[in-house]
Amino acid sequence: MMSNLITTRTPFLIAAEINTIKQQVGIIFLQSTIEIGGRLKEARELLQYGEWSKWLEDSVSYSQKTAERMIRIFEEYGPKQLESSDAQSPATDTQAQNLPNLNFTQALILLGVPEEVRGEFIAELDIDNITTRELQKKVNDWKLAREERDQARQENIGLRKVVNEQANQITHLTEAYDNLMTKSEELSESNRALEQETGKRQAELERVKDRASYKTVEKMSKRLTDVYNKAVANKVAFLYGNLEKTYKELMWEMQELATKEPETHRIFKKNVTDFLIKSLKENVDTENKQA
Repeated sequence: MMSNLITTRTPFLIAAEINTIKQQVGIIFLQSTIEIGGRLKEARELLQYGEWSKWLEDSVSYSQKTAERMIRIFEEYGPKQLESSDAQSPATDTQAQNLPNLNFTQALILLGVPEEVRGEFIAELDIDNITTRELQKKVNDWKLAREERDQARQENIGLRKVVNEQANQITHLTEAYDNLMTKSEELSESNRALEQETGKRQAELERVKDRASYKTVEKMSKRLTDVYNKAVANKVAFLYGNLEKTYKELMWEMQELATKEPETHRIFKKNVTDFLIKSLKENVDTENKQA
């Protein structure tokens, strides 16, 4: 009875044996590919430029694509895989210790994961029991997640750049506003000085009227009027200069805003246009009333 249980073979047992043999064949094939890849690389370095393809065809019957793939397998897995499969020589490399006995198909799929993170990636898998399709899906999912992460980083960098540009613009506008306020204070000081000077001249004129002839009074009055007119002209010139400079700065900033924030530019453009139209209308109405 016990003997029958031991010797009874089932489809499940046969499938397990076949899969084990397939895994062993894959491991042997990978190790053989690594050995061949190392020698192919050695031969390629010894050959002259242009001789590589012909040597492959004549000497080993490999296409250049197949040979390059074997060389890459050697470069990616060579020392590590050979060390990890050598029971007589324990691996000392950290990644080598993390690499299990991969078969050729697994090794080929795992080329999709960079070497610096491949050991950590494999450590999270049940590599002995995972199917080829499942492994390919996990590699594809990892690559997709990495692309999304890289894209998010790029978007974050772009957002930071926009924020920095906006901060620079705010700083520029703040400095322009501070300059305008400083000039406004200077203008106020100048106006107070002119008002004081005008008051002095007016008082002087009153004193002159009391003791001078009409001609002298008339001359002083003209002088006072000239001083006042000059002060008004200077004030207008100063205000016009500030207005022109401010308008030019506004137009420059509006052009910058149009390329970066079109909707905000549209709103400010309408506000500026409405303000100019309203100001011109009020000016015309004032002139008509004065006329």
